[in-house]
Amino acid sequence: MRNQDIIGLHTQFFRDLGFELDNELMMFQKPFPLGFQMIFVQFTEHENHATLEYNLGIRIHEVEELIHQFLPTLSGFSERSITLVQTLDKIGKILPKQFIINNDYELAKAIETAEKFLITDGLNWLDKMEDPLNLEIAFYERKAKTFKTSNFVYNAFRATALSKLYNPTDYPYLRQIFLEAIEEKELTPFTIASYLKFLNYLDNLD
Repeated sequence: MRNQDIIGLHTQFFRDLGFELDNELMMFQKPFPLGFQMIFVQFTEHENHATLEYNLGIRIHEVEELIHQFLPTLSGFSERSITLVQTLDKIGKILPKQFIINNDYELAKAIETAEKFLITDGLNWLDKMEDPLNLEIAFYERKAKTFKTSNFVYNAFRATALSKLYNPTDYPYLRQIFLEAIEEKELTPFTIASYLKFLNYLDNLD
């Protein structure tokens, strides 16, 4: 069974929750005033089994449009980039990162379990994280650690942008934390220069 077939099994369920399938990106998304809520479904066949993984994401348009003015970005990427993505196990602590599938029964059971979890926990998490202040707090609590789909540099840019825009009292502290981490990681001179330029912009942002 293909990933596209598995996504098709979810379409009506997610549509009932207000999410529509983006056929180009093969993900479900729901708009809110500041951006999009997103749900990703990934089914992968291996030699002796398959895996089924769900990820929930939030995009804040203002943050993504801002950081990609300073990052080396492929054309159009800033329009598709996501501010935060998390696996289900990081949200509810009761589900695996991915389901191991050996037969149709296990597939049906995994889908049922995931959909129930989305209703009881996942949608609440998305609703909470669409508030940029809550999103900023999530980055603040992780500090220099990396979220799932963000490499360290993107994490640094997003964390400092969120704090400056939505919770400026955290900004000086996060600014220093990520600046020190970037220097310690011995990143390329271009990356360091890009982040310093970004910080200078934020420092002077009213």
